[in-house]
Amino acid sequence: MTRLLRTLLCALGGILLLVMASSAMAKVIYVSPDGNDLNSGLSWAQAKRTVTAALGIAASRDEIWVRFGVYNERILLKSGVSLYGGFRGTEGSLSERPAFPRPSPDPYETVLDGQGGGSVATSPASAIRAYRLDGFTIRNGVAENGGGLYLTASATLLTVANCTISGNRANQDGGGMYCANSSPTLTNCILTSNLANRKSGGGVYCANSSPTFTNCTISGNGATYGSGVHCYDNSSPTFTNCTISGNRASGYGGGVHCVISSSPTFANCTISGNGANSYGGGVYCVNSSSPTFANCTISGNSTNQDGGGVYCASSSSPTFTNCTIFGNLANRNGGGVYASSSPTLTNCILTSNLANRNGGGVYCYNNSSPTLTNCTIAYNSGTEGGGIWTSSGGAKVRNSIVTFNIGEGVRSPVLAEFRHNCVWDNVPYNFAGDIGNPIGTNGNISVDPLLVAGHLLPNSPCIDAGDNNVVSVDVDVDGEVRFVNATVDIGADEFLPPIVQGYLGFNDFVGSLPSLLDWEIRTSSTEVRTLLLDADGGFVLPGVPMEQFALSAKPLSYLRRTVNVDTSEDSVLDLYILLVNGDIDDDNEVTLFDFGALVAAFGSVPDDEIWNPRADLDGDMEVTLFDFGIIVRNFGEIGDE
Repeated sequence: MTRLLRTLLCALGGILLLVMASSAMAKVIYVSPDGNDLNSGLSWAQAKRTVTAALGIAASRDEIWVRFGVYNERILLKSGVSLYGGFRGTEGSLSERPAFPRPSPDPYETVLDGQGGGSVATSPASAIRAYRLDGFTIRNGVAENGGGLYLTASATLLTVANCTISGNRANQDGGGMYCANSSPTLTNCILTSNLANRKSGGGVYCANSSPTFTNCTISGNGATYGSGVHCYDNSSPTFTNCTISGNRASGYGGGVHCVISSSPTFANCTISGNGANSYGGGVYCVNSSSPTFANCTISGNSTNQDGGGVYCASSSSPTFTNCTIFGNLANRNGGGVYASSSPTLTNCILTSNLANRNGGGVYCYNNSSPTLTNCTIAYNSGTEGGGIWTSSGGAKVRNSIVTFNIGEGVRSPVLAEFRHNCVWDNVPYNFAGDIGNPIGTNGNISVDPLLVAGHLLPNSPCIDAGDNNVVSVDVDVDGEVRFVNATVDIGADEFLPPIVQGYLGFNDFVGSLPSLLDWEIRTSSTEVRTLLLDADGGFVLPGVPMEQFALSAKPLSYLRRTVNVDTSEDSVLDLYILLVNGDIDDDNEVTLFDFGALVAAFGSVPDDEIWNPRADLDGDMEVTLFDFGIIVRNFGEIGDE
């Protein structure tokens, strides 16, 4: 046993030495436009001239630091090697590199220019350790696929960060980036002005790949299909805090194109200003592709045919939660959403969308069975079904507002479910088709919903008028609590009375602040509320009127402060009120009478006969010269009315 233990310890020691030796051998290789490839590359003074030369001597765990400038070369990335650009050329640590994001133009821009000779950067044939490309502009790549980046299976270990991929071209797919069987991670990147000349994915092409994009912008790219992003064959990338805008497809899917079981996820993203000559100005999904959208804005997209904002067909059933779909245009049907499948929309606002034919807000064709719950569909326009148009009875509409649409509110056969909705003032009719008039049944109402920008006003009849049984999420379109009272509201917005949140600045006070304080809310009358203060003087005043009003408070020994606030459109947050100390006699001014009161209590502490807590201006539990100093400094000050 002892011999075995010694053997194991020796083996572990050997492994530890190898790991330490490997870490010790990891090095930084420097590259500069002023360098020479004959140099060692081990300092800025001995920098290599080309990135290719640095990669040639780099080993796993090495870093390559590249000084700003233009490098006319195409590179093969390397397993375990991190490539950083954007250096001044004087840094001794990575943290000294100028931080990203950079101003435009970037004084330290580091460019890899492919000069039209192929892909600018290519992943290695295999990789066993994570590698990185960080801080570069990748431009002028021209290749059959992947003009900027050509990434295969090994790129699942690749992180691309702080890069701009622009002005690249693919004769087939992936003008900016081509991913095949790989799932790289992209953070803080811009993919712009790239072109897939004959096929798909002007910005990004994914085939059996699921890359992750965070804080990225994909804009101004071109392709036949999926000018911004093309997802093909079980590709389900994830986009978080990304913008996909201004991309133009000569065929389908101006912003995003999903086919064959490709279901990307979008969270907190904006898909705007994209266009397609055929279907799906913003998003196109077919063949069992069901993307998920949460807290996204889909706006200003257009198509010459169907689905200005979103087009989904062939068993593709996207999910939209807390999304705003507005200002999209279809030359034919479905200004906001076109579906011949079964999308689900929850807590969504669809407004100001236009279809030159039918279904300004939502168009449902064939056996489509969409489900709309707590949606607001307003100010959309179409020849028929300006709000909602369906050709079958499979749609479910619950807890939703359909109002102020042109070309009818709802045109449909009898729907599978239509309950607790508010349908009002659509032109020329609220309902058309075989649906009849369901108002007065199943909780449906037809009264002015009192909306402003898709949000309920205080006296809206939609407040507390919905059906709790169909609610599946805890927040509304604004991310605020879905249930304010016992019953859910109708529409995307749950009415939440505004609040005033802020801080009181108790100058000169070192003791414990009062835990309770009376506030006056002054409108046409005055309401007094007693609220809690936290240890830092913070307060929250809930349920205030939605209007302009005065807020007034007068804490112990401080002058009254009155401020005007306006909650007519939103809550007021981070209000700071600076208080003035010294009003011992409570007459709302600092005068000789306050001096007299302080003299009378001078030198006292609690339980003394002459103790006056109002004279202890600094809250240190004694009346001293420090309190006199406060009186002197604030002498003559007068409080607000």
